[in-house]
Amino acid sequence: MKDRTAWVQQSIPLIVLVLIFAGLEFLVRIAELPRTILPPPSSIVAETARRLWSGELLPHVLFTLKVVTVGFVSSILLGMSLAAILSQFPLWVAAVTPTVILLIVTPMITLIPLLILWLGNDPNVRIVVVVIQATPIILLNTLTGFTHVDASHLELARSTDAGRFRTFRKIVFPNAMPHVFTGIKLGCIFSLIGAVSADFVAGSIGLGFRIIQYTKYIQIEMVYGTILIIGLIGIALYHLVVLAERRIVVWKR
Repeated sequence: MKDRTAWVQQSIPLIVLVLIFAGLEFLVRIAELPRTILPPPSSIVAETARRLWSGELLPHVLFTLKVVTVGFVSSILLGMSLAAILSQFPLWVAAVTPTVILLIVTPMITLIPLLILWLGNDPNVRIVVVVIQATPIILLNTLTGFTHVDASHLELARSTDAGRFRTFRKIVFPNAMPHVFTGIKLGCIFSLIGAVSADFVAGSIGLGFRIIQYTKYIQIEMVYGTILIIGLIGIALYHLVVLAERRIVVWKR
């Protein structure tokens, strides 16, 4: 019975997507919407698949995947490391928190021209953009987890004469995992936003760059198709993080 319930829960999102696809297909054809507003979804999928198969779009997909993956992993390592260090010094936490929040709320697209001016127009500079975009949100959530551990757990560690490092490793870090993974989930979303934003501002390769090019030449099917690919990358990345959380934070089950 439990397996059947899990199967139903996993199938519902796919069924909803199929219904949305079929509904849009029906609406576009019945209402005869102009192609420049919304082409039939079947045409979008077919044209996108054709461009991928021909090799026109694939290099841009792979480049965006590289930028997002490298930047995201670097952000996790950097954000968690900084949080681990800062959490040991309450005064540092109070000092850097406003700066971290400022980085989170500042639209990264406004900083990209400065980064290009400082670092050059190499496409791989976009990895730096992703790191700056995703690290603060991971850092802030991880820091919250490290600094809001149940006081009774800390008292127990002190009663056993556990040192600072042992307390952090055995109590603080495991108890902070839900906050850490909340930050990582947000970080994967921010990473994709940062990568595509960089493409818009100064791209010659990448999915954001292709959206601009397809819009310029009124290839509307490919505009929607490229947006769909970006969305699928984001969903896949998010679910990978959720899967990792289920494997690591087993006590949440």
